[in-house]
Amino acid sequence: MKQFKTLTALVLALMMVFSVVGTALASDPTASGDSGTTTTTTYDHPLTVTGLATGDTVKFYQVIKWVGETSDKSDVSGWKAVSPFDTYLTKDRLTEILVGTKADNTVDPPVAAKDPTGITSEIAGELAKLATGGVDGEISGTTATLDNAASGMWMALITPADANTIYNPVFVSADYNKDAAGTVATSATLADTVAKKSTITLTKTATNASDYNSDNAKTTAVGDVVTFTVNTQIPAYGSVYTTPHFDVVDTLVDLALKADTVKVSSPALNKDTDYTVDATTSGYRISFTATYLKSLTTATPITITYDAEVTSSAAKAINEESNDVYIEYSHNPNEQSDYDVKKDTTQHYTFSLDAAGLGAHQSVEGLKTSELVKTAVDAAGNPIKTETQTSAITKTETWEGPLEGAQFGLWKNENCSGEPYKTATTTADGRMNFAGLDAGNYWLKEISAPDGYVTNTAVHPIVITAVTESVKVTEYWNGSTWVSEAPASGTSKPVTYDTDILKSYSVSVDGTVKDTYTFTNEETANNNEIKWTTLQPVEKPSELVNTKGVELPSTGGIGTTIFYIAGIVMVLGAAAIVVARRKAEQE
Repeated sequence: MKQFKTLTALVLALMMVFSVVGTALASDPTASGDSGTTTTTTYDHPLTVTGLATGDTVKFYQVIKWVGETSDKSDVSGWKAVSPFDTYLTKDRLTEILVGTKADNTVDPPVAAKDPTGITSEIAGELAKLATGGVDGEISGTTATLDNAASGMWMALITPADANTIYNPVFVSADYNKDAAGTVATSATLADTVAKKSTITLTKTATNASDYNSDNAKTTAVGDVVTFTVNTQIPAYGSVYTTPHFDVVDTLVDLALKADTVKVSSPALNKDTDYTVDATTSGYRISFTATYLKSLTTATPITITYDAEVTSSAAKAINEESNDVYIEYSHNPNEQSDYDVKKDTTQHYTFSLDAAGLGAHQSVEGLKTSELVKTAVDAAGNPIKTETQTSAITKTETWEGPLEGAQFGLWKNENCSGEPYKTATTTADGRMNFAGLDAGNYWLKEISAPDGYVTNTAVHPIVITAVTESVKVTEYWNGSTWVSEAPASGTSKPVTYDTDILKSYSVSVDGTVKDTYTFTNEETANNNEIKWTTLQPVEKPSELVNTKGVELPSTGGIGTTIFYIAGIVMVLGAAAIVVARRKAEQE
């Protein structure tokens, strides 16, 4: 690397001095002392690293120092590796860094014949793994400075304030200049060294080709197939990371992954050698191989797409289908097995009409919704039954004469033509359950009434309206699961992301809003719990009335046929009598 040319030039200058003076001098050309001894003076210099972001911190580690020539010849022309880096920087490697060739362990090679190579990515990674202690750099804006650095080579390791950023190690050298007489003129350092960094990105989006309510799959219906797209960016690990790690993990709630649809794409990516996919119906893990990651010298975008179907388990009163994706990745060459995390999620909501309860998503058990209730009256308009139903919601709902056994259809067209989208039959409390619905417009009509009642063919327009809001969520990864609060003990990694969470939804029947539900958004998206703020249905639900004894039963069977036959017989009998009388009169 260029920053080591100064060190190499220094070695060349020293060798020239050695050949002229005939004796080995230390780093101080004004060395003094008794005959046969050398006194070494260390010159201090400022080191700088630029290109930082606000909040970053930097530690400097001296890797190579000036010691003068030693009797054991473990140095390279007076330069020596500093502990603990000397366990890796043998004399061969040190010589390779400084003068571009290996030593023979007895006699230093002719320096003038060698070319400098500096620090390779592999060497940088090995040195970063050994770093301990260090000296804090002084941060000013986007620059880190270490004053009074001893002559030699230093490594800077940067800890980013933003977990989405990783830095490669930075190497700087501090030398001194000499004038023609061999005396120290000034101290100097290399030009500011710019830190090389990569940014980690992760986003998830969803589309629904069968979306009844066009809202980017924020609301869905059971059976919908949602297409998900995950975009991320792998950092430029290169050979600095000896064992880099980058995995993408996706988990689904009330969604079934179609494993054969998982696709991974990126420039020059080979699915047979560069990554593996472990997929089940509940999610997948994609692991990129260390060989592939080490080959990346620039940040590399990755796109993952797949399909998942909304399952029948989403057929609840209000259901939240979550799709969480996170990446775990190496972020520090000094601790490559300490993975950082980043997360994103999409939320999808499915609704029901009169699900006879709010399922698992409720703060108080036993609540019942009552958008639609089937009741019955006699010809005079009086309830057939005197039973009164009172719900346990915040407002009392009372209706008389609930009717069991009426069949209804729900259509997606206002003419109610063709087969109904869904059907339901009322229970003993008069409720009907249309579950697993997308938000949007529907039309309800009775298909058949119980025996003895007239089918009510009125069409009732119904609108389910959902409102979501973008919420910033902070969660913590404890190594095995996501939690909404930082653990009191142990380590956890925080992540923050934006997601769309249900704010409220309402149901209107015949143009009148019957129920409006609003929610708190204090809960994190991953805990799969919707929490009510208010639940305020109207005091009287939409009573879809059947009347008894006004018309002949319209439910089929032989009853109507008998009446028709009897009528025909009576008509024919009357005609026969008329004919007989006319004949009698003519006679």
